[in-house]
Amino acid sequence: MFINFIDKLIFVNMKNPYEAKLNDYRNNLFFRSSLIYVLANQGGKDVATHILGCYKGKVIEVIDIKNRYIEPSGEYAGRKVFEGAELSDSPYIGMDLHEIFDSLRKFRVKYWNI
Repeated sequence: MFINFIDKLIFVNMKNPYEAKLNDYRNNLFFRSSLIYVLANQGGKDVATHILGCYKGKVIEVIDIKNRYIEPSGEYAGRKVFEGAELSDSPYIGMDLHEIFDSLRKFRVKYWNI
């Protein structure tokens, strides 16, 4: 397993958006052209370097965080928004979360400071 000891990672469960994208359900509430989207304000986000989108315990998408801001208004007002570049060749792609976390039960967002 690849580990870069300076990275601070946010793992996001992308089950619903990934399945909507996979099946091309464009009218589905969860459909996103890019799988990573706005996250609720939670701890650990200010130091994060990458967001890892996960499906069934495996990393399927990696975003290198370049910018973050608080959404000022609308449906996501007050939530942290991450902007960055997708890294399709990231060594984190395919990483198995079962090797890192004891449990993925009710997994939505997990933080890991390596």
